[in-house]
Amino acid sequence: MTQRQDTLKQLDGECFDVLIVGGGINGAVSAAALSSHGARVALIDRDDFGSATSANSSNLVWGGIKYLESGEVALVNELCRSRNRLMQRFPSRIREIRFLTTVPKGFRKPAWMVYIGALLYWGFGRGATRMPEYLSRRRLQQRQPLIDIAVAQGGLEYSDAWLVDNDARLTFDFVRTAIRQGAVVANYVASEGSQQVDNEWHTRVVDQQTGEQQLIRSQVLLNATGPWVDGYNQLSQQSAGHHHVYSKGIHLIVPRLIEEERVLAFFANDGRLFFVIPMGSKTCLGTTDTRVTRPESVVTAADRQFVLDNVNQRLKLDKPLTAADVISERCGVRPLVVASAAAENQADSVNQDNKEATGEAGKEQGDWLNLSRRHAIDASADHRYLSIFGGKLTDCVNVGEEIYDQVSAFGIPLQPRSDRWFGEPDERRREGFWRQATEQGLDQYWCEHRRETLLQRWWRRYGTDAFELLVDVADHPEWLRPLLEGDDLREAEVRLAARLEMVTRLEDFLRRRTMLELTSGKAALAQSPVLAHISELLFGSAGEQQLRDYLSTDVADHLPAADG
Repeated sequence: MTQRQDTLKQLDGECFDVLIVGGGINGAVSAAALSSHGARVALIDRDDFGSATSANSSNLVWGGIKYLESGEVALVNELCRSRNRLMQRFPSRIREIRFLTTVPKGFRKPAWMVYIGALLYWGFGRGATRMPEYLSRRRLQQRQPLIDIAVAQGGLEYSDAWLVDNDARLTFDFVRTAIRQGAVVANYVASEGSQQVDNEWHTRVVDQQTGEQQLIRSQVLLNATGPWVDGYNQLSQQSAGHHHVYSKGIHLIVPRLIEEERVLAFFANDGRLFFVIPMGSKTCLGTTDTRVTRPESVVTAADRQFVLDNVNQRLKLDKPLTAADVISERCGVRPLVVASAAAENQADSVNQDNKEATGEAGKEQGDWLNLSRRHAIDASADHRYLSIFGGKLTDCVNVGEEIYDQVSAFGIPLQPRSDRWFGEPDERRREGFWRQATEQGLDQYWCEHRRETLLQRWWRRYGTDAFELLVDVADHPEWLRPLLEGDDLREAEVRLAARLEMVTRLEDFLRRRTMLELTSGKAALAQSPVLAHISELLFGSAGEQQLRDYLSTDVADHLPAADG
């Protein structure tokens, strides 16, 4: 029996305390918080964990400096506190990074006022990061010669935080925490709806791999389906005080534009912050903010051109970036939470043709851009049913703790709440890993493309699971060799993922457990003979079929299209 088959069998047995439908960041963090405090938890997702909104962010953990302008000081205060907690508890995975911000001429605020706002923001952050610094045009140019200061009135440098790996990887970290605490977790298991029977929730699910159906029983049902929360509530005949409206954000990954690990921040043509962000050995550009009517969306030619135009207008590149420079793309829909009546009004105001006029001017667009990225949790005590609306990656720990409080209020016995349920292993375990690895002579290995040691990479990505890597390479030193040109991935890491990281399809590994597809591009991967070897390492005799399935999806879906 495979690990996946064993997991699916466990789902069909006992009555769980909580069933969580949706394995994005909200579902993953809820599973980790509850299982770490003694709840018997099941978590399912119809696709892979963190495969939608949670895999398409800017990879930033930030306190929401833009919300100061709209007066949401309480939200900024809470987000800064959350950011600091994440930085403290994930010191190798979530790090402070400097944002070099250009304020254009004619901007709605003078540069000195933006700097005062950054100082206020630093205060909300309890001084946990380096202080902001005001920069004249000349100093801005000295700090980063690539910036075109011709249209700048000045700038500033301030700090926020950044995911060294990707957002989907952090989501999976929380999934792994839940598994270690006894949660039963499965991807590619779709719910067909839930109903209450004799004070239990009965949820019919189907295995997306085999088509087999089964029933999952639980005392509490948690709808954490992200942009699909409204639809799942309807499917389960549950009402809520909130609804979602949708904002599409896209990013383009291009060859690396700057060498240092620093974010360049600009105010895009639509007035919102626009970033140039390091992503592995490449650069990530974005984002857009386009109103859409559905959770499903794609990158259009207009989206792509908006991003390219913004970066070309603000950087002095040797030659302008074009669609031909795009290695890969990300497209995600942000679910924005509003009260039910307001949500209906917002939905009615969206043009039915869904014209994605990124960067439209006027008050209507300004109001749209100022919609909050806060979260809300609707609770039905009578039905023991919870729905999570909205939210940000930065806010994830708060979501987990609020879900703990709600489930406890429903009468599910939980252990007293501790703040040790999330974060990296303690320093003692880290020192033990370093000591054992050094004794094996592994401290001499270097990762060229990340400018870090192999041990830093392994500890950051795998935590205590990295001890298994030490055992593996002691027996098989040949597994230490990098597999792909332009990336630091070792064969031992692929083998570890096959055992421990619930990789069900090849794309899970290439796009979410790692960033290989993002930083190499699917077309390039498809031409690499190493891809077949990676698939075999992950899936054994099924590797050839997995590779065919992966390559059968249109490579053009991951590349710029001429007509959008």
